[in-house]
Amino acid sequence: MPFISLCIPAYAMGGKGAAFLAQSFDILTDQSFADFEVIVSDQSDDDAVAAVCAAYSDRLDIRHIWNREGKRQASANVNNAMRHANGDIVKILFQDDFLNGSDALQVISDAMKTGGDWLLCGSGVSRNGEPVERAMVPRLTPKLKFGKNTVSSPSVLAMRRTQLEFFDEELIWLMDVDLYQRLWDRLGDPVILPATLVVNRVHDGQVSASVSPDLRRHELRYMRKKRPGRLGFAAWLEYWRQLLKAR
Repeated sequence: MPFISLCIPAYAMGGKGAAFLAQSFDILTDQSFADFEVIVSDQSDDDAVAAVCAAYSDRLDIRHIWNREGKRQASANVNNAMRHANGDIVKILFQDDFLNGSDALQVISDAMKTGGDWLLCGSGVSRNGEPVERAMVPRLTPKLKFGKNTVSSPSVLAMRRTQLEFFDEELIWLMDVDLYQRLWDRLGDPVILPATLVVNRVHDGQVSASVSPDLRRHELRYMRKKRPGRLGFAAWLEYWRQLLKAR
C-alpha cells in the first residue's frame, strides 16, 4: 500500500487538460519520494487524458478511472478519485496545478509522519509557464466559511485517509473553503508548511474564471444555511461584503 495517494480530477479543459496533466506527470516522475500512487478520475468526453495516463504508466503507479456519469463538476470528480485511494495520506492535486520542485512530496511525507491529521502547504501562481509568483502561506480565519479564501486551492491539501472528508457536491466556487472549515471544526489546526510546494496555473479555462454572480450569491446563501448560528462581527461583515461583491 502506498503512503500517499495523489487524487487528480481531470476533464478535457477546453483541449488543454491532457497537456497540463502531462506536464504535472513530468514533475511527478522526478520526485525524490517514490512511495505514492496517482489516481485520475476522468470526466473527459475524449481519450486524451486516458492516453496521457497510459503513456506514463511505466514510470508512475497510475490508476485511470472513467467518471462520465453523475455530476460533471470538480467536487464530485475529486470525491470519486478519493474514494479509490489506498494510501495512508490522501493528497489533492488538481489537473492544472503542479508540484513545485522534486522534493515536494518528500517534504509533505516527512511532515505527516510526525503527526497531524491534515496538512496545508504554501502555494504560488504561474501564468503560461512563467516563474512562480505571489507566494501564499495558508492561514485559517473565521471569514473562511463565507468566501474569504486565505488558504488557496484544494491542491495544497492533504488528509489522513482515516480522517477523510469529502467535498460538498452542491458547491463549485466555495467547495474548497467549505471543506477547510469542516476539517478545522472537526480536527482542529492543520500542519502548515510555509514552503511553496504547489503551483496554481493561471489560465482562461479555470473554473473560477467562469463563476457567475448568480452562482456566487447562491453558494454564499447555501453556506450560511449550513451554519445557521450567530456570527461574530467580522464573519457577518465578510458574508455581506461577499454578497455585495457578487452583484
